[in-house]
Amino acid sequence: MPKTTYFNLPEEKRERIFQEAVVEFRDETYDQASINRIVQRSGISKGSYYQYFKDKEDLYFYILQRIGEKKMDYMSPKLRKFEELGFFEALRELYRTGIQFALENPDYLEIGNKMMRDQSGTILRIKDQFSGQGEAIFVGLLEKGKAKGEIREALDLGLLSKLLMSMQMTVVEHYFEKHRDKGYSMDILEELDAFFDVLKKGIQEETS
Repeated sequence: MPKTTYFNLPEEKRERIFQEAVVEFRDETYDQASINRIVQRSGISKGSYYQYFKDKEDLYFYILQRIGEKKMDYMSPKLRKFEELGFFEALRELYRTGIQFALENPDYLEIGNKMMRDQSGTILRIKDQFSGQGEAIFVGLLEKGKAKGEIREALDLGLLSKLLMSMQMTVVEHYFEKHRDKGYSMDILEELDAFFDVLKKGIQEETS
């Protein structure tokens, strides 16, 4: 997290540093991202930077945290309405809203894409820190689904939430393999609908 000195800066200066960091991590992988370029474009000295952040990882984690907060603010009105929906409807709406947020914030989308492809030790450690937040949302939906009788009582919701997170990324990767020319779009929901069908019905052939 940033040091207190960062939060004591005028809002305009804080936002300029944030936006320049977003541009850098959008354009470069974590390892290739340069603190020198960020401070140069932000109009601050490198010494000042280290008064605000411990290191590059500290800044990167903060960027991801801010993006996550913005995404939750965007999705919160939808999440409040999930009480009215069944589990699978709510799950689809969660994905749809997440896709819409990404389309409206392409810089954040690209940062996320780079993070998902990066298997370096630093990024894997950061992913672990953020995974719990996503799992908590899925567990909440699953608990509501179980209470409504839509989810089997005996299922381990913690395990199922991890599977859902992992499988959704596999579905998105599958979409890009099939439609490299399309790019990120709401059409991903077509692949997700096929995924939801498997969730609902399983893979066993129905017998009469």
